[in-house]
Amino acid sequence: MKRSVRAEDLALLQLASDAQIAPDASAVAYVVTTMDLEADRYRSAIWLARTDGSPPRRFTSGTHRDTMPRWSPSGEELAFLSDRTGSDQLWVIPRNGGEARQLTNFVEPVTGFAWSPDGQRIAVVTRAQQAEGKVDPETDVVRLTRLRYRFDGQRGFLHERRSHIWVVDLRTGTLERATDGDWDDDWPAWSPDGSQLVFTSNRTEEREWNAASELWLLRFDAAGRTVDLSCVTGGPSAAFGRPSWSPDGRLIAAVGHFESWAGSARHKRLWVMTPDGNERWNLSADFDATLEDSLLTDAFGPSKPGLLWSPDGRWIFTQVSEQGAVRLYRFPVSGGAPECIIGGARRVLDFSLSADGRWIAAVIAGPVDPGSVWLMAADGSSSRCLADPNAAWKEEVEILGPEEMWVSSPVDGRPIHAWVLRPANAGDERVPLVLSIHGGPHGMYGWAYCHEFQVLAAEGYGVVYANPRGSQGYGETFLACTRGAWGEADMPDLMAVVDAVLAQGWADPGRLGVCGGSYGGYMTNWIIGHTDRFRAAVSMRCVSELVSMYGTSDIGVYFSEWEIGATPWDDPERYRRLSPLTYAPNIRTPLLLLHAEEDWRCPIAQAEQLFTWLRRLGRTVELVRFPGEGHNLTRSGRPRHRLEHLEHELRWFRTYL
Repeated sequence: MKRSVRAEDLALLQLASDAQIAPDASAVAYVVTTMDLEADRYRSAIWLARTDGSPPRRFTSGTHRDTMPRWSPSGEELAFLSDRTGSDQLWVIPRNGGEARQLTNFVEPVTGFAWSPDGQRIAVVTRAQQAEGKVDPETDVVRLTRLRYRFDGQRGFLHERRSHIWVVDLRTGTLERATDGDWDDDWPAWSPDGSQLVFTSNRTEEREWNAASELWLLRFDAAGRTVDLSCVTGGPSAAFGRPSWSPDGRLIAAVGHFESWAGSARHKRLWVMTPDGNERWNLSADFDATLEDSLLTDAFGPSKPGLLWSPDGRWIFTQVSEQGAVRLYRFPVSGGAPECIIGGARRVLDFSLSADGRWIAAVIAGPVDPGSVWLMAADGSSSRCLADPNAAWKEEVEILGPEEMWVSSPVDGRPIHAWVLRPANAGDERVPLVLSIHGGPHGMYGWAYCHEFQVLAAEGYGVVYANPRGSQGYGETFLACTRGAWGEADMPDLMAVVDAVLAQGWADPGRLGVCGGSYGGYMTNWIIGHTDRFRAAVSMRCVSELVSMYGTSDIGVYFSEWEIGATPWDDPERYRRLSPLTYAPNIRTPLLLLHAEEDWRCPIAQAEQLFTWLRRLGRTVELVRFPGEGHNLTRSGRPRHRLEHLEHELRWFRTYL
């Protein structure tokens, strides 16, 4: 008989990601990431799966992290990032074996790169010391003059080091800096003739308080020297990413919109434009879904998929988030309806296309599969699994499949999408039920393996998770309607989902728990301040007070102004009304606060304030702090901290449910 999933199984998962098909479609390179609990770090290796059905083999060796494999245009070499010399640097290795050679040795890690079409150069992204950084190198005192001075997950202050682009010449080994300035440049993409490089950057005058992301174009002369720089999409309202050139070099594709202040509350749409920026077309104007992966879970490997053109220039391939799934679509450049190539109740984590455009390699995950490597025909006519790193583990454990639900909202009757994990003992006796709330607020739950949910269900808790209004995947109107109405707009949907599960008769209405992270932590705090129905609550990386969130979060200014719909001084009453801290005197539910000490997205003061109020009020509350961790603790934090985080959550529900 299979055993139940345990918290420590997190360290047994082998997470596949970043499937990259060779130009000739003969093999697929992919990454397998595992945890090393003894060393308290992650290990990643690059594997190769031949498309002829041969067993996959490990391609890079050692105990370090090798990630982001990218084939050279000829397919004879594989470039990748590795921390084998201390931090992620660029390496290249022959396809047929041999020693890998290091191409960069920056002070900071390399975060991205792109091969030139001739295979002789590679554009590299890394953070660099700014000339206008620290004024006095003899002191550790930091003088700040701009609003945006730090970013969650980044070490140090932004004004000291900025992300810029370098170009490595593989023939000579020389390294030339291509961009500079007090802004961040990212996502370089070469034109087909290698004479131009498009990239993303926010160089607007208002970049202190906006979320703009422009496309910029860098031109080189025959000797590889920079000769010109121009903006393709300008202005503080442009929010574009993942640029990609058409095969003939006449067009650039990108995803985004012209409402940067709205952030993720607007769909990322597919655009094509001329390199001079004079003409552009929206290819997905009538397609009511965002063209990105918005699914939230705690078990996935590193990946960075972009947009891909078919070799004939007729199609552009992209991920699409809809109804809890992440699917692969192709959009016709000449206009017309898009086609779903990889659909169903699953998540396409990443994908790549062979040089002839006939084959797609992809990592695909589902509710009972953390991720497998697949080969598919680009027209969707055939598919085959090439590698399943967790096959043996899945034979050993009992992974519960979710039950899908659609619940009518009490607000307007709109169907709300939800899923339930019913524990094995449900039916023999009534079991406690835990409501989990996703973050964002504009992320989505859905058709993917979530280790936290499986562990809770294995412990005997029913788990219900839903996509209330404000979630991605159900149209832009549904997505944006929480603006200025956090908690007020979405709590009725969530409570209706809980009531629908209780109506099935197997869950105990007297033993309800609630939990969530980030915006899910905000909603956890909000709900227990407005109802006493829950007997236990776990609030993770939460928000509790919106005025301090505005002034201390790394995205507080532009994020809050759109999401709340005003500045704190323009509408202080709205900030007070929508802050869970306002309702702290009403909280009677035992509350556990789990928070990372270096979380700059939702700073730990958000948890500290609520903890202090509730302790002073004599309520049952506990604060657990995780040093050295940021906002993504439960997804990419140190392995031991991730396990401890999960154990604390279990401890709280065991105690109070």
